[in-house]
Amino acid sequence: MINTIIVEDSELARLELKNLLLAHPEINIIAEAEDVDSAVSIISEKSPDLVLMDIDLPGGNAFDVLARLTIIPPLIFTTAFDNFAVDAFEFNTVDYLLKPLKKERLAKALNKLLSNASTKEQSSNAVELLSGDSQFFVKDGEKCWLIKVNDVRYIEAIGNYSRIHFAEQSPMHYSSIQKIEQRLDPKKFFRINRQELVNLNYIVAIEPWITGGLRLTLTCGKELDVSRRQSNNFKSLMAL
Repeated sequence: MINTIIVEDSELARLELKNLLLAHPEINIIAEAEDVDSAVSIISEKSPDLVLMDIDLPGGNAFDVLARLTIIPPLIFTTAFDNFAVDAFEFNTVDYLLKPLKKERLAKALNKLLSNASTKEQSSNAVELLSGDSQFFVKDGEKCWLIKVNDVRYIEAIGNYSRIHFAEQSPMHYSSIQKIEQRLDPKKFFRINRQELVNLNYIVAIEPWITGGLRLTLTCGKELDVSRRQSNNFKSLMAL
């Protein structure tokens, strides 16, 4: 079964798409979203195998959704606009379908998805770690950053979101610290407590602390506390 989310603001268009998908019993529709915020929330929570998504959405567009996701699932765009096709294929895009959707064209796109999946020798749940030179996109308000993993000093949990600390910047990222941690090399980034994930390369001092844990000092002068629960794991990792 291919767990699928439909992102489409038109109820009629969602209904038409679901009717077309009845001919494909391998497609299991697990959720629907109708705007940018709900799409980000549902995709992040459900981790689907496929997202069928319109371009134009209330609150922005499909690319605003993708900018806020840590892991982008396979995508099939379903849209009335043909001028976004080039941009769409910069992401994990299987196909780009123009409305009105044709059942033959949809079937071809789904067959392409299945073909791609069968050639991958990895689990659908496997997560590829980002290298130190990898870059990821963060949008906070009207500002955007393309951040290199090696430049991140530490990451701070802010509710269900995260704040990325690098250079002199600290933008908010619309993804949980848990999801970000899954993409980072555990030999380079360590979860020192429930709220913070630190890049080990930026640590310049380590000392015992009154809480029973440890206090770290980073190159920027920032001090962070390793919880007592995580201290032994940290010492083993650092061979202390």
